[in-house]
Amino acid sequence: MATTERSLRITWLIAALFLPSAIQAADINPFLAGGIPSPIGAHPAHIGINIGQNVFCGGTILNQNHILTSGSCVLDGQNNLRAAGEFLLRIGVITIDATTPWMGVIRVFVHPHYNPFTFENDIAILRTNGDMTFPVVATPHMAPAELIDRIVPENAACEVVGWNWLPGTPSMNLQQLGVTVYPRTACQTMFQGMIRDSMMCAAAAQTNQGMCVANRGGGLYCNGRLTGVASFGFGCAANSTATVFTQVRYHRQWIQQQFGRADNPGPGPTPMPGVDGATSLKQSAVAFLLAAMMVILLR
Repeated sequence: MATTERSLRITWLIAALFLPSAIQAADINPFLAGGIPSPIGAHPAHIGINIGQNVFCGGTILNQNHILTSGSCVLDGQNNLRAAGEFLLRIGVITIDATTPWMGVIRVFVHPHYNPFTFENDIAILRTNGDMTFPVVATPHMAPAELIDRIVPENAACEVVGWNWLPGTPSMNLQQLGVTVYPRTACQTMFQGMIRDSMMCAAAAQTNQGMCVANRGGGLYCNGRLTGVASFGFGCAANSTATVFTQVRYHRQWIQQQFGRADNPGPGPTPMPGVDGATSLKQSAVAFLLAAMMVILLR
């Protein structure tokens, strides 16, 4: 393996290791860069999620009391499941600020095989502390998403949506941005072989457009249906990086199963991928990373 390729793969491993804590920095620009204002009713399933003081994610309404987001949004920097009380859901609005009404969360369900190192199964569901009531017409801005159940071809036209809000800063209307499904082979090359069957990529037409990290967990819509959940690869208009999404169609059965769950997973350590029992990221991530780097360097 060429030295450059080794370095790139190691870089992605390090990025995967430290992303959960890095994305909490308060100085990260959360803009959906290069978008245009989304009119009321255009994307009524999209919501904003405040997590603690510094973290912001996107989410999607599934039904009257369940929200879809990414697994990385519900774990903290040590791979611990966050407490339900940390989440504030901004639902049914176009503009977010400190006075925007919010709804709470009573259950947090992360995919049991979510892997924070490879981003496989990067998906989670939040159960709200009350039921949403959907108007016949999505005005106010609130309605469940329709999930896609088929493959979307390469170069198909789609849309992503997101906000630009952080505490203490002015907000603007929900933004939408046209993107296309990025060729799988090219995306696999861009991300050094990290793209799994359950993932897909999308990219904006221009380098001054793109998703930023605070919009992870938000939706990719193709043909008006929820197709993906934003996972990683947030160029934020600084480069031509494609964004990688968890494909919703791969997880439709798991999503449906969460609606009837009666258990209440508590906050705390989550099992390492492929390891029985709960282990914190601090205790095992370094060993995992060093082992992976040795495998790469010896190839």
